[in-house]
Amino acid sequence: MNKIKKLYMTYVILSFLGISIILFIVSSRLVAYFKTADKTIIQFRPANQTKLLYQPSYTWEPLQNEGREMEKHTLKKITKDYLASYYYQNETLAGRKTAGLKDHFTEKSRDKVMLAAFETEQQQQEIRSTTIAHDLTLDFYSEDGTLVVLKDTNISHYQLFENEQFILSGYDTTSYDVMLLLEDNFWRIRHKVRSETEIPMSVSTSNECTKTEGKHFLVDNVRFISKGINYYPADFPWHLFWDNVNASLLNSDFGLIKSAHFNTLRVFVPYEKFGGAEVQEEYIIKLGNLLDIAHKHKLKVIITLFDFFLGYDVNKWTLSDRHTEGIVTRFKDHPAIFSWDIKNEPDLDFESKGKETVMEWLSFTCKRIKSYDPNHLVTIGWSSPEYITTLKNDVDYYSFHYYKAPEDLPTYLKADFDKPLLLEEMGQHSYSSWWYPFRKTKEDQYQYLSELTKVIRENTISYAIWTLYDFRKIPDNVVGKIPWRKNIQKNFGLIGNRNKKKKAFQLMSDFNKIYL
Repeated sequence: MNKIKKLYMTYVILSFLGISIILFIVSSRLVAYFKTADKTIIQFRPANQTKLLYQPSYTWEPLQNEGREMEKHTLKKITKDYLASYYYQNETLAGRKTAGLKDHFTEKSRDKVMLAAFETEQQQQEIRSTTIAHDLTLDFYSEDGTLVVLKDTNISHYQLFENEQFILSGYDTTSYDVMLLLEDNFWRIRHKVRSETEIPMSVSTSNECTKTEGKHFLVDNVRFISKGINYYPADFPWHLFWDNVNASLLNSDFGLIKSAHFNTLRVFVPYEKFGGAEVQEEYIIKLGNLLDIAHKHKLKVIITLFDFFLGYDVNKWTLSDRHTEGIVTRFKDHPAIFSWDIKNEPDLDFESKGKETVMEWLSFTCKRIKSYDPNHLVTIGWSSPEYITTLKNDVDYYSFHYYKAPEDLPTYLKADFDKPLLLEEMGQHSYSSWWYPFRKTKEDQYQYLSELTKVIRENTISYAIWTLYDFRKIPDNVVGKIPWRKNIQKNFGLIGNRNKKKKAFQLMSDFNKIYL
């Protein structure tokens, strides 16, 4: 009996110890989890979570630093923490988050940032800024692994607002000498001193594939008039396009386009569909296939980037820049590309996003594309001729859209333009339902284009018509759900339902044949 009792007591004691150990382990992990979770909120997110934050480009010069040899994992951590410091500094100066400052600045350095933010707020001002690219050189790494000194030649952009009104903006390409200390597993900025050297932002202006000469385009050094067409298949316009496009469809349509003596296509790259800042290889391959097929049919391509994009605010510029880099660098040498169109009709966003905000982003993106691709032209497709020469120093040629009366077009062409013009969209719908008071017929479409092409020829300008096909369906996010808006947009094509060519198709084919 005593033996059984002892065994029982032993079992109880061991069970208690086992449960205690388990509870201790679980509680320890819970504490660690919540501490980590807290840190995650205030620190810069890991690379795979930065889509909605901040992704400046950076390069490290070959390591030749004094002191201890740098470890790969340490350099990665230094890069992450250092770039994160800019994000939280910029957010603080803009009057937003401050929590991340304590992890990325020592106390004295943090106080300087907070003082600058306080003084700015007292003046009822706001500084919106971002860094764009960092060229980093490691100068020193201490033997105990707790201190580094680096030089950062970075490109940054700032915008100053006062009482929520835009005041000024500019680029800063100053170099900084920076000291960072390792504290609590964070590389924190201890000192950051502006150095004497300033390097101008690099923008290439040499074009090898497409050029301009006065008011004319040159392709491979031969004068070129763009006789273009905005392209979507009949069944797959807008967001439906890139998930349904295939080589057979493109070969068929591009062959048809070429048979009508067009020489240029305009296609659209939707920002979110292509992955935003993290450009998806799947869609890069599809775009590459489209360009290859266009080249086979001897068609040039205008690529309109940033379709359905609204991230104009300066704190999101690094994300759009990763998108630009991811696409433009992949195709900068492709022979089919005629030009890069920054964005479709950005002036329509002036009211909702602010004219200065949109214009600053457009100018920035023009410069970035030229730095990534010196071979092709850059333009902006304005919705209205009123904006033809807007940002004239950033673009290589002027683009605008026109759906008004043909007889009024010469009014907008009177100016002595110093660059080529492209009438990037034009056309007339043929929606003729009996209940719609502003209906147009196929004959109306023919007459409209007949008159408009006369103006085009008289002024020797390039053009791109909207569009090849009537569409069988229109996504709701394009023109909304109102039936007559959708039906109008469905009926701009030169080819109608059941692939029947309208009278306007032959008109444009004949015009292209003689327009040289």
